[in-house]
Amino acid sequence: MRILDAERVDGTSVTIGRRVYFRTEGGVRAELSVSTYTAVYKDADGTWRQDALGTTNKREARRKAIEIQQRLDGGQARPRAELVELLPLIDRYEAFCRAKGLAPKSLSKYKADLDKLRRFAAAARVRTLAQFNAEMFYRYREWLIGRKHKQGVAYAPKSVYATLTLAKQLCKWAWQQQITSTYLLVGVPLPTAKARPQPCFTTTQVESLIEKAEGTSKAAIAILAYSGMRIGELEQLLWQDVRLDRGSLGMFHIRRGGSNGGTKDKDERFVPIHPRIRPMIEALPRSGELVLPGVTERRLLDTLKRLCRGCGFGASFKLHSFRHHFASMCANHSVAYRKALAWLGHSSSDILDLYYHLHDDESESAMMALADSRHRNGR
Repeated sequence: MRILDAERVDGTSVTIGRRVYFRTEGGVRAELSVSTYTAVYKDADGTWRQDALGTTNKREARRKAIEIQQRLDGGQARPRAELVELLPLIDRYEAFCRAKGLAPKSLSKYKADLDKLRRFAAAARVRTLAQFNAEMFYRYREWLIGRKHKQGVAYAPKSVYATLTLAKQLCKWAWQQQITSTYLLVGVPLPTAKARPQPCFTTTQVESLIEKAEGTSKAAIAILAYSGMRIGELEQLLWQDVRLDRGSLGMFHIRRGGSNGGTKDKDERFVPIHPRIRPMIEALPRSGELVLPGVTERRLLDTLKRLCRGCGFGASFKLHSFRHHFASMCANHSVAYRKALAWLGHSSSDILDLYYHLHDDESESAMMALADSRHRNGR
């Protein structure tokens, strides 16, 4: 086995370093290294051993190497690897998540991501949790990057990141529950996936859809596009939450729409009613508690797909694209970033960051000032 940054720890016969592994991509074989340290030494019976130390900190790795030497000096046997089987552990963690009362959508996503780990474990013959070390974790990452949806499209970087994060979460949970004495993935870095552009309606496209829509679908599309609501929040919007008497515009009081009676982010929020949609809201019949009875995510999505085909907009748009339109509109019209976050119900947002960077008027003004300065100095 080859290791990088090899160091014989003073006073011991133990060498620490980072293991090297190889990955082939596009026909090119690359040499990579694991970020955590491994100890290499000869055990009391003369067998060469390699122990994953589970840390990226060299000082901590040295300390663990000294502990290994103390065990060797004391004639103690090497601790047997814990035989925590991975597949039953995944089942147990999934049951824990259900018992914890996670939202149905979260449970569905967890199940899909844990199923990926099950398939990888079978393919890579990973039977025990001890085998799922840093090296195997990065092999899992490589495996995910090479997989595709049923539609033949590769998983987005953020999907890969979320799936890997859940795998680390599983390992940490097993350690916290004292199912295993070691958290092998502690300190294993996972590069954050950057948000990539998502389908986003322009205001012209939104208006075309509103013009062609009929009945409650017309109002639903308009409200989604000009309030930034999630579809679940619109489905559960009650007339008592539409405060037409608040200020000159009126307010939406958004406090439902998540899986457990509240909003997805657990916080209530107020969003001013855009002048474009206030007349449409005032014209809606009040036949019950719900503002738009009969509007469901499935039906409205089917309507949206049909309208997009009729307008020649393509098939990439979805209901969430109206939230992106609202975020883009906020950025375009210089709404303060924190105010836009509050309206959308986020504490932070990679997508909103993207739109605000695309419409960063201050940056553009600063660049123009540099250009004017250059001209004034005759350069």
